[in-house]
Amino acid sequence: MQFEILQTPRKFALCGLSAPVPDNRWGEVGLQLMGEMWRLIKESGTPTTGVNHWVYPAEARMFTGVELTGEASAPVGLERLEFELDRHLKHVHVGPYQELRGKWADLKQQLANQGEVMSGYALEIYGHYCDDPSKAETTILIGLAARP
Repeated sequence: MQFEILQTPRKFALCGLSAPVPDNRWGEVGLQLMGEMWRLIKESGTPTTGVNHWVYPAEARMFTGVELTGEASAPVGLERLEFELDRHLKHVHVGPYQELRGKWADLKQQLANQGEVMSGYALEIYGHYCDDPSKAETTILIGLAARP
């Protein structure tokens, strides 16, 4: 599995919703949050990039969000989340979303094998919808601890 470790900082300014994730039900909670987020965005007419971000800020918690465009402000009921990844892993998964849980396990194992330590935020950035699940693209970013 190919990935790269990037040293160039990447900033995120997202608008969305967060919640705890009981019993590792990441997909279920993420879809609920995303559905409510898009309902509020569409009702308000807020312009966005249309690209979904699922952010994992801490154990058993997640945030689903999208970048706003122009001078748009967050609609009522949505939260802002701003963060920066300094040193981080980048991997692009091509294939069905159902394979992501296994992909995360593989990436975490490879990082551990290389002596890397996850630090800060991790996230998935979903490409626009694709009719063929085998061609769906999801970018995985994992924050890493600084190296001495």
